[in-house]
Amino acid sequence: MISGYCPHFNPVTASGREKAWLKARLEDLRLRVATLNVGDGLLGDPARHEGMLKWAVASLELARELGAYAITVPSGVEPGPGQWLELARALAPDLRMLCERADRLGLDLTVELHKTMLMANCQEALDLMGLVDHPRAGVTLDPSHTTYAGENAADVALRLGSLVKHVHLRDGAGKNIDVVPGDGTVDFSALAAALKKNGYSRVAVIELEYESMRAEGVRPDMVRSRSLLERAFTA
Repeated sequence: MISGYCPHFNPVTASGREKAWLKARLEDLRLRVATLNVGDGLLGDPARHEGMLKWAVASLELARELGAYAITVPSGVEPGPGQWLELARALAPDLRMLCERADRLGLDLTVELHKTMLMANCQEALDLMGLVDHPRAGVTLDPSHTTYAGENAADVALRLGSLVKHVHLRDGAGKNIDVVPGDGTVDFSALAAALKKNGYSRVAVIELEYESMRAEGVRPDMVRSRSLLERAFTA
């Protein structure tokens, strides 16, 4: 539920009836919600700051109603040279506040390790989680973004350890992150082994994303991705 990008549902304006309809629709489709991937701008953007906080709080409340275990939020604006620590210190109190909200609801708050944002590589993830310093804070790991950062997804998973609280499964090839699993360079078997070593037992979500809409290709891509990833994660 990312405003302006994939605005599937608005947690801020939705009525109780609309939330009930959404829950019933998911049940009819026999779908289970793991997390909500949410955003209305970036916390580090002063013009969008309050809107993002409001969106995240409303998303936490909706996540509990839908039976999710967390929400996933973006980390913040990409820093300029020498600005990382200043921006991270400014962002940490907001993330800690959201973690407190999440804790009261029995949920986690996960921040996605994502290219061209504040938390774009493994060390930044470790450092930001250290600044937030809350047991409900964690990382959403997406191997396409670790590949973009020039890092190995399995190595990153092992370094982050128990901080990995949600996983997206998308492939990458150099700076291209819109890669169907199996078409890039990510070693998903090694990633699965690393997550298993960490004791990770939550959902790993196959994430298909394209530069342009390709509805006719989604189903076959999903079928072959799922086959590949089932082999990797059940080996």
